[in-house]
Amino acid sequence: MRDVVISIMGTPAQQERNGIWDRTKAGLQRARRAGKRAAVMLFEVDVKAARKMEAEGLSVGGIAAMIGISVNTLQRAVQDDLPKSNEKTG
Repeated sequence: MRDVVISIMGTPAQQERNGIWDRTKAGLQRARRAGKRAAVMLFEVDVKAARKMEAEGLSVGGIAAMIGISVNTLQRAVQDDLPKSNEKTG
């Protein structure tokens, strides 16, 4: 009898999880159709200024704090600013 009660109580919870999943998928599809990217915030990073501060002896964390961005965002911007190699490795 106890298993039946637990099963009955679990059914609405499972239905709610399924509803959340469906709403999430629908929202992501709507955002994609609108041309938005989920969970991506774009920042303009002045890489030249960041490199100048680094040359003056500031740490990456200190530079990121001064600019108002995360360390990862700063590192990604600096990495993306590096010249790309045209060589393909196979």
